[in-house]
Amino acid sequence: MNNDFLTDLKPVFQKMYVVLGKHDSTQLERLCLALSKLFSHMNYTSHLYLIAENLSKSMPRIERIQKGVMEFLKENLFARFHVHLIHPVPLTTMMEIGYYYNYYYQPLKRSIRAFDMEGYEHRETSRLVLLPVVVPGSKVDVTLLAGFFDKLKSSFLSGLYLNTDTSSLAQDESLLLNVHKVYYGHNNSVEAAEIVSTLFSQDILEGLPPNVGSQTGLMTAPCPAALIISAQDGMVYSCMDAFLKKEGLANIYEEHVDTLMAKYDQRHKTNGNCLECRKQMVAWFSDLHLPQTM
Repeated sequence: MNNDFLTDLKPVFQKMYVVLGKHDSTQLERLCLALSKLFSHMNYTSHLYLIAENLSKSMPRIERIQKGVMEFLKENLFARFHVHLIHPVPLTTMMEIGYYYNYYYQPLKRSIRAFDMEGYEHRETSRLVLLPVVVPGSKVDVTLLAGFFDKLKSSFLSGLYLNTDTSSLAQDESLLLNVHKVYYGHNNSVEAAEIVSTLFSQDILEGLPPNVGSQTGLMTAPCPAALIISAQDGMVYSCMDAFLKKEGLANIYEEHVDTLMAKYDQRHKTNGNCLECRKQMVAWFSDLHLPQTM
Protein backbone atom coordinates (compact mmCIF):
# COMPACT_ATOMS: atom_id res chain seq x y z
CA MET A 1 0.00 0.00 0.00
CA ASN A 2 1.21 3.51 -0.87
CA ASN A 3 2.50 5.25 2.27
CA ASP A 4 1.72 8.68 0.75
CA PHE A 5 -1.92 7.67 0.56
CA LEU A 6 -1.91 6.64 4.23
CA THR A 7 -0.31 9.85 5.46
CA ASP A 8 -2.71 12.04 3.43
CA LEU A 9 -5.69 10.67 5.36
CA LYS A 10 -7.03 12.71 8.26
CA PRO A 11 -6.52 10.86 11.55
CA VAL A 12 -9.50 8.92 12.85
CA PHE A 13 -8.62 7.44 16.23
CA GLN A 14 -9.25 3.77 16.73
CA LYS A 15 -7.96 3.72 20.29
CA MET A 16 -7.36 6.11 23.14
CA TYR A 17 -5.39 5.30 26.29
CA VAL A 18 -6.00 7.39 29.43
CA VAL A 19 -3.62 6.89 32.36
CA LEU A 20 -5.57 7.92 35.44
CA GLY A 21 -3.71 9.55 38.31
CA LYS A 22 -3.97 12.28 40.89
CA HIS A 23 -5.95 15.19 39.46
CA ASP A 24 -8.47 17.52 41.06
CA SER A 25 -12.14 18.00 40.20
CA THR A 26 -11.41 20.97 37.92
CA GLN A 27 -8.87 18.95 35.94
CA LEU A 28 -11.31 16.04 35.76
CA GLU A 29 -14.00 18.24 34.21
CA ARG A 30 -11.49 19.68 31.74
CA LEU A 31 -10.40 16.15 30.85
CA CYS A 32 -13.97 14.99 30.30
CA LEU A 33 -14.76 18.05 28.18
CA ALA A 34 -11.70 17.40 26.01
CA LEU A 35 -12.58 13.71 25.71
CA SER A 36 -16.13 14.57 24.63
CA LYS A 37 -14.68 16.59 21.75
CA LEU A 38 -12.08 13.95 20.89
CA PHE A 39 -14.77 11.24 20.71
CA SER A 40 -16.04 12.86 17.52
CA HIS A 41 -12.62 12.15 15.97
CA MET A 42 -12.80 8.44 16.80
CA ASN A 43 -13.81 5.49 14.67
CA TYR A 44 -17.40 4.19 14.59
CA THR A 45 -16.24 1.34 16.81
CA SER A 46 -13.77 2.80 19.27
CA HIS A 47 -11.66 1.47 22.12
CA LEU A 48 -11.05 3.54 25.24
CA TYR A 49 -8.50 2.20 27.73
CA LEU A 50 -8.62 3.52 31.30
CA ILE A 51 -5.49 2.53 33.26
CA ALA A 52 -5.85 2.85 37.04
CA GLU A 53 -3.09 2.10 39.52
CA ASN A 54 -5.65 1.95 42.34
CA LEU A 55 -9.24 1.07 41.51
CA SER A 56 -10.73 2.41 44.74
CA LYS A 57 -9.19 5.86 44.35
CA SER A 58 -9.89 6.01 40.62
CA MET A 59 -13.57 4.96 40.66
CA PRO A 60 -14.99 8.52 40.82
CA ARG A 61 -12.92 9.43 37.74
CA ILE A 62 -13.89 6.23 35.93
CA GLU A 63 -17.58 6.81 36.62
CA ARG A 64 -17.34 10.42 35.42
CA ILE A 65 -15.55 9.44 32.19
CA GLN A 66 -18.03 6.63 31.58
CA LYS A 67 -20.88 9.11 32.02
CA GLY A 68 -19.31 11.20 29.25
CA VAL A 69 -19.07 8.15 27.00
CA MET A 70 -22.76 7.37 27.58
CA GLU A 71 -23.77 10.95 26.81
CA PHE A 72 -21.83 10.80 23.55
CA LEU A 73 -23.44 7.50 22.57
CA LYS A 74 -26.93 8.81 23.29
CA GLU A 75 -26.30 11.70 20.91
CA ASN A 76 -24.53 9.62 18.26
CA LEU A 77 -26.56 6.48 17.59
CA PHE A 78 -24.11 5.18 14.98
CA ALA A 79 -21.20 4.99 17.45
CA ARG A 80 -19.98 2.08 19.57
CA PHE A 81 -17.47 2.07 22.43
CA HIS A 82 -15.42 -0.67 24.05
CA VAL A 83 -14.21 0.62 27.42
CA HIS A 84 -11.27 -1.37 28.81
CA LEU A 85 -10.74 -0.91 32.55
CA ILE A 86 -7.19 -1.95 33.50
CA HIS A 87 -6.32 -2.16 37.18
CA PRO A 88 -4.52 -4.28 39.81
CA VAL A 89 -6.49 -6.60 42.06
CA PRO A 90 -4.68 -7.41 45.34
CA LEU A 91 -6.91 -10.37 46.20
CA THR A 92 -6.08 -12.07 49.50
CA THR A 93 -9.48 -13.28 50.76
CA MET A 94 -12.83 -14.46 49.40
CA MET A 95 -14.36 -11.36 50.98
CA GLU A 96 -12.25 -9.13 48.70
CA ILE A 97 -13.58 -10.94 45.63
CA GLY A 98 -17.12 -10.07 46.62
CA TYR A 99 -16.11 -6.51 47.50
CA TYR A 100 -14.52 -5.77 44.13
CA TYR A 101 -17.38 -7.38 42.26
CA ASN A 102 -20.30 -5.93 44.23
CA TYR A 103 -19.00 -2.42 44.93
CA TYR A 104 -17.18 -1.68 41.70
CA TYR A 105 -18.27 -3.86 38.80
CA GLN A 106 -21.95 -4.34 39.55
CA PRO A 107 -22.65 -0.57 39.72
CA LEU A 108 -20.74 -0.06 36.45
CA LYS A 109 -22.79 -2.80 34.82
CA ARG A 110 -26.08 -1.40 36.11
CA SER A 111 -25.19 2.04 34.78
CA ILE A 112 -25.10 0.75 31.18
CA ARG A 113 -28.32 -1.27 31.42
CA ALA A 114 -30.05 0.98 28.88
CA PHE A 115 -27.43 0.10 26.26
CA ASP A 116 -27.67 -3.61 27.07
CA MET A 117 -31.45 -3.45 26.66
CA GLU A 118 -31.09 -1.54 23.41
CA GLY A 119 -28.79 -4.25 22.06
CA TYR A 120 -31.16 -6.98 23.22
CA GLU A 121 -34.16 -5.31 21.56
CA HIS A 122 -32.30 -4.93 18.26
CA ARG A 123 -30.64 -8.35 18.56
CA GLU A 124 -27.14 -6.96 18.29
CA THR A 125 -24.12 -6.29 20.49
CA SER A 126 -24.47 -3.44 22.95
CA ARG A 127 -23.05 -0.12 21.79
CA LEU A 128 -21.22 0.17 25.11
CA VAL A 129 -19.15 -2.83 26.21
CA LEU A 130 -17.12 -2.88 29.44
CA LEU A 131 -13.98 -5.03 29.33
CA PRO A 132 -12.05 -5.39 32.61
CA VAL A 133 -8.34 -6.21 32.41
CA VAL A 134 -7.03 -7.52 35.73
CA VAL A 135 -3.38 -7.00 36.72
CA PRO A 136 -2.48 -9.55 39.44
CA GLY A 137 0.41 -9.08 41.83
CA SER A 138 3.28 -11.57 42.03
CA LYS A 139 1.89 -13.06 45.28
CA VAL A 140 -1.71 -13.42 44.14
CA ASP A 141 -3.58 -16.59 45.12
CA VAL A 142 -4.47 -18.24 41.81
CA THR A 143 -7.56 -19.87 43.32
CA LEU A 144 -8.91 -16.49 44.42
CA LEU A 145 -8.05 -14.95 41.06
CA ALA A 146 -9.87 -17.76 39.25
CA GLY A 147 -12.85 -17.17 41.54
CA PHE A 148 -12.86 -13.49 40.66
CA PHE A 149 -12.88 -14.24 36.91
CA ASP A 150 -15.63 -16.80 37.48
CA LYS A 151 -17.77 -14.04 39.01
CA LEU A 152 -16.97 -11.61 36.21
CA LYS A 153 -17.86 -14.04 33.40
CA SER A 154 -21.61 -13.61 33.91
CA SER A 155 -21.47 -9.95 32.91
CA PHE A 156 -18.11 -9.19 31.29
CA LEU A 157 -15.52 -10.36 28.79
CA SER A 158 -12.46 -10.04 31.00
CA GLY A 159 -8.77 -9.78 30.22
CA LEU A 160 -5.67 -10.75 32.19
CA TYR A 161 -2.38 -8.83 32.21
CA LEU A 162 0.66 -10.99 32.96
CA ASN A 163 4.24 -9.82 33.34
CA THR A 164 7.38 -11.94 33.72
CA ASP A 165 6.66 -12.48 37.44
CA THR A 166 3.11 -13.75 36.85
CA SER A 167 3.39 -15.41 33.41
CA SER A 168 3.20 -18.86 35.02
CA LEU A 169 -0.50 -18.17 35.72
CA ALA A 170 -1.09 -18.88 32.03
CA GLN A 171 -0.55 -22.56 32.85
CA ASP A 172 -3.66 -22.68 35.02
CA GLU A 173 -6.50 -23.96 32.82
CA SER A 174 -9.20 -23.24 35.40
CA LEU A 175 -8.14 -19.59 35.39
CA LEU A 176 -7.88 -19.18 31.62
CA LEU A 177 -11.26 -20.83 31.15
CA ASN A 178 -12.95 -17.53 32.04
CA VAL A 179 -10.35 -15.16 30.51
CA HIS A 180 -11.24 -13.56 27.18
CA LYS A 181 -7.78 -12.18 26.36
CA VAL A 182 -4.27 -12.30 27.85
CA TYR A 183 -1.76 -9.45 27.60
CA TYR A 184 1.92 -10.26 28.18
CA GLY A 185 4.26 -7.63 29.63
CA HIS A 186 7.91 -7.94 28.66
CA ASN A 187 9.37 -7.32 32.15
CA ASN A 188 8.24 -7.57 35.77
CA SER A 189 6.80 -4.06 36.07
CA VAL A 190 3.15 -3.26 36.73
CA GLU A 191 3.61 0.49 36.44
CA ALA A 192 1.03 2.30 34.35
CA ALA A 193 3.59 3.37 31.73
CA GLU A 194 4.69 -0.22 31.23
CA ILE A 195 1.12 -1.48 30.96
CA VAL A 196 0.28 1.17 28.35
CA SER A 197 3.29 0.24 26.21
CA THR A 198 2.32 -3.44 26.38
CA LEU A 199 -1.32 -2.85 25.48
CA PHE A 200 -0.41 -0.47 22.67
CA SER A 201 2.28 -2.65 21.11
CA GLN A 202 0.45 -5.97 21.48
CA ASP A 203 -2.67 -4.55 19.85
CA ILE A 204 -0.61 -3.25 16.91
CA LEU A 205 1.27 -6.52 16.40
CA GLU A 206 -1.94 -8.55 16.57
CA GLY A 207 -3.38 -6.32 13.86
CA LEU A 208 -0.55 -7.02 11.43
CA PRO A 209 -1.09 -9.70 8.76
CA PRO A 210 0.86 -12.99 9.02
CA ASN A 211 3.00 -12.15 5.97
CA VAL A 212 4.07 -8.74 7.27
CA GLY A 213 7.70 -9.66 6.57
CA SER A 214 7.02 -9.57 2.84
CA GLN A 215 5.20 -6.22 3.08
CA THR A 216 7.83 -3.81 4.31
CA GLY A 217 5.45 -0.87 3.85
CA LEU A 218 3.40 -2.12 6.77
CA MET A 219 6.45 -1.90 9.03
CA THR A 220 7.28 1.68 8.04
CA ALA A 221 3.73 3.08 7.77
CA PRO A 222 2.43 5.09 10.73
CA CYS A 223 0.62 3.12 13.42
CA PRO A 224 -3.20 3.26 13.44
CA ALA A 225 -4.19 6.65 14.81
CA ALA A 226 -4.29 6.63 18.61
CA LEU A 227 -3.70 8.93 21.56
CA ILE A 228 -2.12 8.35 24.96
CA ILE A 229 -3.23 10.82 27.65
CA SER A 230 -1.66 11.21 31.07
CA ALA A 231 -4.48 12.58 33.23
CA GLN A 232 -2.13 13.44 36.08
CA ASP A 233 -0.18 16.13 34.21
CA GLY A 234 -2.42 16.51 31.15
CA MET A 235 0.25 15.56 28.62
CA VAL A 236 -0.91 13.99 25.35
CA TYR A 237 1.28 11.68 23.28
CA SER A 238 0.83 10.81 19.62
CA CYS A 239 2.16 7.23 19.81
CA MET A 240 3.92 4.74 22.04
CA ASP A 241 7.41 5.88 20.94
CA ALA A 242 6.60 9.48 21.91
CA PHE A 243 5.10 8.30 25.21
CA LEU A 244 8.18 6.32 26.18
CA LYS A 245 10.45 9.24 25.22
CA LYS A 246 8.20 11.76 27.04
CA GLU A 247 7.79 13.78 23.84
CA GLY A 248 4.46 15.41 24.61
CA LEU A 249 2.26 16.70 21.81
CA ALA A 250 0.13 19.08 23.87
CA ASN A 251 -1.41 19.62 27.30
CA ILE A 252 -5.06 18.62 27.35
CA TYR A 253 -5.78 21.02 30.24
CA GLU A 254 -4.37 24.03 28.42
CA GLU A 255 -4.94 23.67 24.68
CA HIS A 256 -8.07 23.49 22.56
CA VAL A 257 -8.87 20.15 20.96
CA ASP A 258 -8.68 21.73 17.47
CA THR A 259 -5.10 22.78 18.21
CA LEU A 260 -4.32 19.30 19.52
CA MET A 261 -5.73 17.70 16.37
CA ALA A 262 -3.72 20.01 14.10
CA LYS A 263 -0.53 19.10 15.97
CA TYR A 264 -1.39 15.41 15.83
CA ASP A 265 -2.08 15.55 12.09
CA GLN A 266 1.31 17.14 11.46
CA ARG A 267 3.18 14.73 13.76
CA HIS A 268 1.41 11.70 12.27
CA LYS A 269 2.53 12.68 8.77
CA THR A 270 6.15 13.43 9.64
CA ASN A 271 7.01 10.82 12.28
CA GLY A 272 9.97 8.88 10.90
CA ASN A 273 10.73 6.43 13.69
CA CYS A 274 7.93 3.91 12.97
CA LEU A 275 10.23 1.20 11.60
CA GLU A 276 12.58 1.25 14.61
CA CYS A 277 9.64 1.38 17.00
CA ARG A 278 8.02 -1.68 15.42
CA LYS A 279 11.31 -3.54 15.43
CA GLN A 280 11.44 -2.89 19.18
CA MET A 281 7.89 -4.23 19.57
CA VAL A 282 8.78 -7.42 17.72
CA ALA A 283 11.95 -7.82 19.83
CA TRP A 284 9.98 -7.43 23.07
CA PHE A 285 7.51 -10.17 22.25
CA SER A 286 9.94 -12.52 20.52
CA ASP A 287 12.07 -12.55 23.70
CA LEU A 288 9.15 -13.54 25.93
CA HIS A 289 9.43 -17.03 27.39
CA LEU A 290 5.75 -17.82 27.44
CA PRO A 291 4.62 -20.91 29.37
CA GLN A 292 3.40 -23.90 27.43
CA THR A 293 -0.36 -24.34 27.64
CA MET A 294 -2.56 -27.19 26.53
